Amino acid sequence: MIGLLGGSFDPIHLGHLIVGRAVAEALGLAELRFMPTGEQPLKRGRHVASAAQRVAMAAAAVEGEAGLSVERCEAERAGPSYTVETLRALRAREPGREFVVLLGADAAADLDQWHETAALPGLAW
Repeated sequence: MIGLLGGSFDPIHLGHLIVGRAVAEALGLAELRFMPTGEQPLKRGRHVASAAQRVAMAAAAVEGEAGLSVERCEAERAGPSYTVETLRALRAREPGREFVVLLGADAAADLDQWHETAALPGLAW
């Protein structure tokens, strides 16, 4: 199973890595991908760094860390980053793979505002 830890990562910091690693180990994930958002609908206009810069920061943070990587699909896609669309794209790109979406408390608190929330359980754990 592949864990997806999405967020602004503006900037990514040691806390993200510690929590990500701990959750990946607790769940026995084969891989954990940090997934910087491109345009986060609930935080429009609040990024300091560009999507490309945030991807670069995340890539530098996980460099050399076994089992950790960066998923670039949201940052490279034009328009708002919707998790449901990302999961559909990942499942099409990687058929047969299972994904688990990891959320911070801030994201979980806004889950009722997400795009197509009801579709998420059918696409990931």
